Amino acid sequence: MPNYIKKEEVNYPYLDKPVSIYTYSSGHKIAIAKKDSHMANISTWAKTGSINENSENNGVSHFLEHLMFKGTTKYKAGVFDRTLESKGAIINAATWKDYTYYYVTIPKRAFDTAIKMHADMMVDPIIPEEEVGPAFKFGEEIPEQKRERYVVIEEIRMGKDNNWRKVYSALNNAMYEKHPYKREVIGSEEIIGSIPRDEIMCYYQTFYSPDNLTTIVVGDFEDDEILEKLENEFKFKDNPGIEKCKSDERIPEIIIKNPADIELKGDVNTGYLMLGFLCDSAKNLKETIALDIISIILGEGKSSRLYSRFIENPSEPYVYQIETCHYQFKDGDNFFIEATFDPAKKDVLMTELKEELDKLAQISSEELNKAKKRARVNFAQEAETVSDIADSIGYYMTVCEDLNPASKYLDTLNEIDALYISQTAQKYLNRNVCSSCTLMPQGDR
Repeated sequence: MPNYIKKEEVNYPYLDKPVSIYTYSSGHKIAIAKKDSHMANISTWAKTGSINENSENNGVSHFLEHLMFKGTTKYKAGVFDRTLESKGAIINAATWKDYTYYYVTIPKRAFDTAIKMHADMMVDPIIPEEEVGPAFKFGEEIPEQKRERYVVIEEIRMGKDNNWRKVYSALNNAMYEKHPYKREVIGSEEIIGSIPRDEIMCYYQTFYSPDNLTTIVVGDFEDDEILEKLENEFKFKDNPGIEKCKSDERIPEIIIKNPADIELKGDVNTGYLMLGFLCDSAKNLKETIALDIISIILGEGKSSRLYSRFIENPSEPYVYQIETCHYQFKDGDNFFIEATFDPAKKDVLMTELKEELDKLAQISSEELNKAKKRARVNFAQEAETVSDIADSIGYYMTVCEDLNPASKYLDTLNEIDALYISQTAQKYLNRNVCSSCTLMPQGDR
């Protein structure tokens, strides 16, 4: 019999049966969702990313994500990938500000193998020194031994050549005073080049503890059968007396206290612009949905206000691309407006964008209904495949720390009216509390 201490069932829209959530005495949670499919998905989400880093280990979450694939006591580096991919699996992982997650999507017939190997990777990564690679000081010549340390450094260097990455990084840093969200998720060359293997393992032992992990299984099978297999494989090791890795103090910041306008120079012919705003936590479901709707109305797709004004029906064409995006985080969301434009029109663009922000005080019923319809479609698409369902459950259980908001999503969406949308826009997308960053051609003022 399974050994969980608590079971909860949550009605997840578009699924025929509730999602079952099992909690164990260790704190480890297992969520099981039923989906009629010849494919199955297993993923484990760690409630850690750059949110739990400090100035000395920034980037360790992403570095560890790479190193988790470098072998266990049972399997040497490369065996995990080769074995599962030979059975038709899709394998990957991702690190973001609030989480790091690992997944395997595989034909159902090979799911037992996926469970065994995925669980082993999560509970027994050995992070071999030879896979990490020798440390070196920034500015020194990189050793010829090309191990994972240098793979990550190459990613960092490639990012520095990306124009949007430059703009986002500078703006993101300026939007926060102290919160660890202000740092790059990928870290810096200096830290990745020098961080020792022992510190990486300390971070793993601190933040990959069972009470910080949620394992999600999606597919066509019975709970008891899967639970027994998971319990047999997820045998967490005791880490008595480990020195806990320290993370920065986290005080949520949901309004930019000191708005800044940053201008970068680069080898570009086009101007790049981002306006950024801070908002309340993703746990505030109603406001989060309202911000999604605002993003749709303002800058998503060809029927949005910004596209209509600047691309489709401009009085003077000088904007080449424009859109909005809404990032949802545990300690407070981000909202961005992004545009590429004629560099000579920077001041005009800033003025006209702020006019559009002011106009959000008025939302028509037609705009609202169209945006709600699109939001419903977007939400429904999160239940299309076993991978989509796992990603959505992982987001709610990690960022919102609760799956129940998913069950309330459609009802909450329905109750939002135009007045609430305009109030939310005025609260967070106020022209006086935004920061901006532009990347301009060398030689321009």
